[in-house]
Amino acid sequence: MQKSYFCMEQKYKIMKGSKGSETKMTIREEAFKLFLTKDFNIVPLKQIERSLNLSRGCMSYHYPTKQELFNDVIDYYILHKQNANNKMQGAFNLSLLEFIHFYVDKVASTKNEMQQFLSDDDPNNITNAYLKLISQAECYYPNFKQIAQEIKQYEVIMFEKVIKRAQEKKEIKPELDSLLLAQHFRYLFYGQSYDDALNNGLDVDRLKKQFMFLYNIIKY
Repeated sequence: MQKSYFCMEQKYKIMKGSKGSETKMTIREEAFKLFLTKDFNIVPLKQIERSLNLSRGCMSYHYPTKQELFNDVIDYYILHKQNANNKMQGAFNLSLLEFIHFYVDKVASTKNEMQQFLSDDDPNNITNAYLKLISQAECYYPNFKQIAQEIKQYEVIMFEKVIKRAQEKKEIKPELDSLLLAQHFRYLFYGQSYDDALNNGLDVDRLKKQFMFLYNIIKY
């Protein structure tokens, strides 16, 4: 049976109290740092063992293969972190304007959180490194494209809920297609991310200006 995006969240709820979960989390975090800047094929498990002073037996107990470790990194740092419910929890009763500020603040917070996993002398920026990791997931993680599609669809649905509410409240023009607007906001975020990845990483202030430009066009 293929993995479902929605099953990922149940997995991490169950794991919170698992025996050895702290050690597993430490291994996963160290692996994430390596996979951010190195290809799956050239990351040796021995390097992680040495950096954490772990025995081969301890590593094998938690992650018998590199593939299992890579899968867990993708599960947590991409699929779990990009869960729309996690990113937007408690925000669906906000006005669209408030939601935009909320969303951008979340983006900034996530960027700052992820930045700590790159060393100061690393030539990559976190946006570039994160997008490269997603590209690796497309190659090495089973059914990643299907799961990523589920994430995209769910995020658009969540965004559309806020937009429909804003239309009902006469905050924005009610005659506009709510689905297209939801997709446009999402495209702005991902388009800005890809564009900025080639420079110094996502410019959150610039993203906010893009969102506000669209908002001012559609407001009632």
